[in-house]
Amino acid sequence: MVEINKVKKIVLITGLLLVVVVVANILWDGKISKEPPNSPDNISDKAATPPKNETSSVETQGEADFFAEYRLQRDQNRSRELQLLRELTGSEDQSKTTRDTASMKIIHIMEDIDKEMKAENLVKSQGVEECVVISEAGMSTVVIKGSKSVINEDEIKDLVCPVLKLNKNEICMVFRNKEQ
Repeated sequence: MVEINKVKKIVLITGLLLVVVVVANILWDGKISKEPPNSPDNISDKAATPPKNETSSVETQGEADFFAEYRLQRDQNRSRELQLLRELTGSEDQSKTTRDTASMKIIHIMEDIDKEMKAENLVKSQGVEECVVISEAGMSTVVIKGSKSVINEDEIKDLVCPVLKLNKNEICMVFRNKEQ
C-alpha cells in the first residue's frame, strides 16, 4: 500500500508541475527572460522593442516557440514519468499491485499521447497553423494559434470530442493571437 501511495504522489506532483508550466507559458506568452525584470538591460530592451501586431515576425517566432517549447516540455516530463514507471514495473522489490498500477499508468500515458496527437492533427486539418492539446482527466484544453473570430470553436470541438472521449463542455479553447 505504501508503494502505491508513493507512485500516486509522484504522478500527482509531475502532473501539477506540468499544469503550472503550461499556465505560466500561456500567461507570460511563452517568453521567459533570463534577466531580472528590473535590470537595466531588460528595461532598455523593452523600451527599444516596437509594439507587436498580428503580422509581426517577432510575435510569429514567439508563437512558434510557445508551441515547440510546450511540446518539448511535455515530452520531457512524460519521458521522466515513463522511465520511473518502467523502473517500478521491472523491479522485483515492488509488490505485484505496485507493478500492475505502474503498468496501467504507462498504458494510460500512451493512450493520452495518441489522443493528443490525433486531436492536434485533426485541428490542423481545418487550416489551423499550430495547436497543442493538453489532455487531463475529465477535461482537455486546445491551445490554438489564431484568432477566435476566424476559427469556428464548435467545429473544432466536434472534431476533437470523439478522439478525446469528452463532451463539448469538457473542452476549453485558448487562442494565442489577440484580436485587434
